[in-house]
Amino acid sequence: MGVQPASEATKGSSTIAHSGTVPLLVLDSNGKILTANGSARALWQAGETELPGDHFASLFAFEVTSRDSRWLETQWEVLLAAALDAPLRLTALPKDGGNVAVTVRMEKAPAAAGACYLASVQPTASGDEVDLLSLLADRSPAGVFDCNFKTGTFHYSPAWKKQLGYAASELVASPDTWNELLHPEDSAAAPVRAQSKYFNGVRSFAVEYRLRHKQGLYVWIQSAGLQVFGTNGELERVAGVHFDISERKEFEDASIENEERFRELTHGGPLGAFDLNFAAGRFWFSPAWKQLLGYADKDLIDGPDALAGVLHPDDAPAGLKEFFLAHQPGRPAYLKPCRLRHKDGQYLWMLIGVVRRVSRKGELLRVTGFHCALPADLPAGGATALPPASLAGMLAELREGVLLADAGGRVTFVNDKAAALLHGTAEALRGRSLVEAFPLVHRGSGEKAQFPAGRLLDLGEAIALNNEYALPGGGEAAPQPVTWSARPVRDAGGRINGAVVVFRNPDEMSLTPEELIKANRFESLGVLAGGIAHDFNNLLTTILGGISLAKDNRDSSYLEDSEKACLAAQGLTKQLLTFARGGGAVQQVLAPITLLKEATRIAAAGSSTQVVFEEPASVGNIYADRAQILQVFQNLIVNAVQAMPEGRAGHIWLRAGNAVLAEGQMPPLPAGNYVQFEVQDDGKGIPPEIIGKIFDPFFTTKKTGTGLGLATVLDVVRKHGGLIGVNSTAGSGTTFTLFFPQADKPAEVEARRAPTLRFGTGRILFMDDDERICHLAEGMLESLDYKYDVAHNGEEAVKLYQRYLNIGRPYDVVILDLTIVGGMGGEETFKQLLALDPGVRAIVASGYDNEEVARQFIDLGVCGYLTKPYRVTDLGRILKTVLG
Repeated sequence: MGVQPASEATKGSSTIAHSGTVPLLVLDSNGKILTANGSARALWQAGETELPGDHFASLFAFEVTSRDSRWLETQWEVLLAAALDAPLRLTALPKDGGNVAVTVRMEKAPAAAGACYLASVQPTASGDEVDLLSLLADRSPAGVFDCNFKTGTFHYSPAWKKQLGYAASELVASPDTWNELLHPEDSAAAPVRAQSKYFNGVRSFAVEYRLRHKQGLYVWIQSAGLQVFGTNGELERVAGVHFDISERKEFEDASIENEERFRELTHGGPLGAFDLNFAAGRFWFSPAWKQLLGYADKDLIDGPDALAGVLHPDDAPAGLKEFFLAHQPGRPAYLKPCRLRHKDGQYLWMLIGVVRRVSRKGELLRVTGFHCALPADLPAGGATALPPASLAGMLAELREGVLLADAGGRVTFVNDKAAALLHGTAEALRGRSLVEAFPLVHRGSGEKAQFPAGRLLDLGEAIALNNEYALPGGGEAAPQPVTWSARPVRDAGGRINGAVVVFRNPDEMSLTPEELIKANRFESLGVLAGGIAHDFNNLLTTILGGISLAKDNRDSSYLEDSEKACLAAQGLTKQLLTFARGGGAVQQVLAPITLLKEATRIAAAGSSTQVVFEEPASVGNIYADRAQILQVFQNLIVNAVQAMPEGRAGHIWLRAGNAVLAEGQMPPLPAGNYVQFEVQDDGKGIPPEIIGKIFDPFFTTKKTGTGLGLATVLDVVRKHGGLIGVNSTAGSGTTFTLFFPQADKPAEVEARRAPTLRFGTGRILFMDDDERICHLAEGMLESLDYKYDVAHNGEEAVKLYQRYLNIGRPYDVVILDLTIVGGMGGEETFKQLLALDPGVRAIVASGYDNEEVARQFIDLGVCGYLTKPYRVTDLGRILKTVLG
């Protein structure tokens, strides 16, 4: 230690470091000691003039010891920054060579000539304090590492090993262990490897790389810490922490894939996307939006005028904002055809989809959406009409009766078959109203029924093919059953200008009425289309909203809702496919109160009506189709909500209880145990003159009602062996009472979803003709750590399987898509593979979610049925099950 004479500066500062029990030292800005009190001199066993002039950092033990001034300055800077922030544990070096553990605290010195910092050095008695740093290294959830290449000592904390699937006693603490676990592509990012030999001193780092997990897969790691380089540029020590960031990387990769898909669709693809943020004044149109209208990207400036300028004036007479606000008010999303002007001046019909955000005051804040061209092969609006004489001649040859009516509901044309079935002449029937000319009666009771002319001509709704009615017989003859349908006729502008009714005697049909209705099932999809589109638009709003928040705001908290909406859309698709195919209902044991609560969540959403549930301690279950029974209670709850007087919220009581019926007590129900439901409201009630008609098809008192709600309820209840009744008092409310047979089994509880399977072992052959699905499956299988090959049709799959079977290495599992366009599909491929290898394990993948279809292939010998769409979790689970 150097000795310097006391200067004026040291004299002025000596009063700061007065004698006391705590060692104190006064330092200048460069870390040189100006003066020290007696306790400090005693600690370092120094004379009165020995400490002043020495560098403060030289009083302590460091991994790298040097008297070089630059090295001491670096140590001083690190020591100062750390000790000013928090107490610092160091080892002091007294003259006698015995090290002393101390705690150093640093603070800025009071104003004194030359004095900058006051250091207090408190010796730490052995056992007085817990070594918090060691405790943190050993017990922190962060993986702590310390690799000292100079001394040859290495330490990986238990958490470091645990993040890689190892126990604390596993893995040898050495650089070789790190290098063996490191992904080959990430060797340059490893903190244990020096990046440059032209650096010395201490350098911080923060890197990301992959390390191999004990189970074989690679996990992403984020590492941060310090590297210490010697004067020759060699890496001497590395210390820091690492964290498992695999989930974050998965989310980042998924976000990139979603963005790439969106870019493919909207940058030269079939969708023209746009985002009009009126609140923020930011506007964007995708390149494809402009290309669909014949413009180059530079031809149109991104702004509201770009869209307003190409809209047809008749579609947006009040301006752009009103164009977005006017359609389906109150709904956040909708689809609508509109006309947009091409660059060549022609207007093109486009389908536009919109998600809009509106303020509480009704102001349009933001619109996000797309447009796409309608198919070019749609019939032109100006197509030449069939000559009247040809039309009349064609209709005369039909075996069905045909009535044409004008916009007022007056019959204008009657073919010969219609006149015969109606027991009249064409001249006598023309000019009469449809209600008079087509006098329907109920097939069972013979009572008069009302023809739904209002639905046809006022609401523009088609009447699906049905066989529930009859026509009066001529004279004293019994009513003649009739199968009929009707639909409105529209002009080129979409306005209703008439209607057509087609009917036939079912005895003259080659198919029974039930078979004909089943064959005509797709006609009913037109009636469902509005509701399905509404449900899908709501789900798409959740999906698109969650993705946009994750993309624009980096907020992933809504992605779980987006995933749930995807699964709900999958369920809706399943119901739609089941309806279109005409499959049977799926029966299961259901808990009554669960049904009522689930129905209420949808039916009473957004309503101020108070719903009260009443259920005794023990209520039996029912055996029923969940979707159909939910529809029953949703209809009844919606009716109850709509029955509330304007300006009053009202109440709905939902009850479920056990009932034992004696024979004849509630005909036609047999004696037995039942579950009794009640849906009661305190609304306006039903007038006595119409209460007997409420279950009739097409009967409604609502301006926009279809008259099928309660008719559907009655039909579903009867199909389940139940009974429904109604009691109502005008002005007081209505109570619907329902009975369903009680099930003798407990309610079926949906199994909890198994955790994600992030690993696997085996070779997979995947077959699908869709390149995007193949690419996605490759990523999923790779993430599950399976080896795989991809075939695009059955012929390729058979060749690959036979090639590896010949060398004794058949695939562990094959995944086969059922439908291959232009090639051999999954069923035929499986049969050929089965002939090659009776032990083949196959999974069939299909977009059709139906238990009957799945059971059919299981009976053929396949090991599993995978429904599209599926997630990596679903794929991993079924592979794990099949592989056993």
